[in-house]
Amino acid sequence: MAYNPKTVAIYSVGLLGGSIGAALRQSGFGGKIIGLSSESGLKVALGRGLIDEGYPYSGLPAVIRQTDLLILCSPILAIVGAIRELGGMELPRGLVVTDIGSTKRVIVGAAKEYLPPHVRFVGGHPMAGSEKSGPGASDPNLFRDAVYALTPTNSGDTHIVNTLADFLRAFLGCRTVVLDAETHDAVVAAVSHLPHILASALVQCASERGKLIPETLSLAAGGFRDMTRIAASKYDIWHDIFSTNKEAILPLIDSYIKILNDMKLLLANDGLRESFEAARKVRKSMG
Repeated sequence: MAYNPKTVAIYSVGLLGGSIGAALRQSGFGGKIIGLSSESGLKVALGRGLIDEGYPYSGLPAVIRQTDLLILCSPILAIVGAIRELGGMELPRGLVVTDIGSTKRVIVGAAKEYLPPHVRFVGGHPMAGSEKSGPGASDPNLFRDAVYALTPTNSGDTHIVNTLADFLRAFLGCRTVVLDAETHDAVVAAVSHLPHILASALVQCASERGKLIPETLSLAAGGFRDMTRIAASKYDIWHDIFSTNKEAILPLIDSYIKILNDMKLLLANDGLRESFEAARKVRKSMG
């Protein structure tokens, strides 16, 4: 494999950062894994063998001098802050920086603005996660067969994008796809961000019905639970997602409201068959 970093630093060892460490270890990565995180997070990560060494966030200037690959695993605005902080440091030649943020336009823009030309930045977004949080919920198989989007800062980064993709596929077991940042954000608005809003709205709707009919939530079965699982996630991370991608999400909400209104009229006239059949065909084609 062309890209073989000797030292990987994971900035913020939470669920995703911890799962990356666990996956690297399980798949035989022979290099050193360093974690930068909160004291409590480092204690768990070290105890579970997710990382080899742990340092507070303030240790980044010292850690970066021995790092080949830095993976930023904080919430989006904290990732932007870390990139800005990196821009004021002396960074080693050959350093590759990537991230796991759920939106890419703001992050890639920060990398272009603050990182020096000798550092290669490739935005990243693993389409995997859980409603759980923290390194204690880390799973070495979290990324297996999941799509991992990569968003280069410019079209001339083909070599490093390809070699990083090889590394991620080999050690995380994911499938990679390369997109520009704007396209990525438009796509995930439809297939990730809007669904989370809808899941929350469905729970709110059922909860309101539960105030009138107390048995409502106790009768919620598999379909409802599957559709609303992501509504159990904490809002803290989603705040950054929504605030950095609202331009793509807001028009989709309008489109969804229109579709619901159209389906409402079809339901009133017992005419939902065509709409349901069309949706069924699309869903089946997804596998």
